[in-house]
Amino acid sequence: MTSMVWLGSKSNDDLGFVVKGTSKRPALPGTVDRTVTIPGRHGAWDYGADLSPRQFVLECAFLTRDAFVLQQKVVALAAHLVDSYGRPRDMELRFRERPDQYFIARFVGSFDIDRIIGTGVFSLPFTAYDPFAYGPEKIYETTITTSPFSFEIDSGGNVRTQPVIVLTNVGTSTIRTFKIVNEYLVE
Repeated sequence: MTSMVWLGSKSNDDLGFVVKGTSKRPALPGTVDRTVTIPGRHGAWDYGADLSPRQFVLECAFLTRDAFVLQQKVVALAAHLVDSYGRPRDMELRFRERPDQYFIARFVGSFDIDRIIGTGVFSLPFTAYDPFAYGPEKIYETTITTSPFSFEIDSGGNVRTQPVIVLTNVGTSTIRTFKIVNEYLVE
């Protein structure tokens, strides 16, 4: 088997199933459009749009020849999808094609298995209520020894994210004034 997806800390290989290529992995989720129509006026007022939660459906299969082994794998996967209270848990959902990114997703819907002579075919639906992928945090440290000083940080993402800036005075001189400018390129 080949690891295609990671559910939290475990891959599909660890959990004993394969992921079919027909799985639904949307490039962008749907939109929530905000418009108002006014009677007697053509068209609508457009107030913009936001992204809705991102839906994933993984088409999967347990490939065994033994109904007992199949049942053990089903129970292990079901236990992995819920927390200690039996509620679906939030977990990092990672894909082989996006190794440095993950979504915070939760199992939604039902976990039904079509059993055929020890083989189990099923769909795993997940929802990422926050539709954006996350990646590793990058920390840049610089020692400022001259004034004025300029330092540029480039974001590798495609969504504006506020940086966390920590200014620490090391030494005997007191910092009296400073200016931090956070600029984005205009699209």
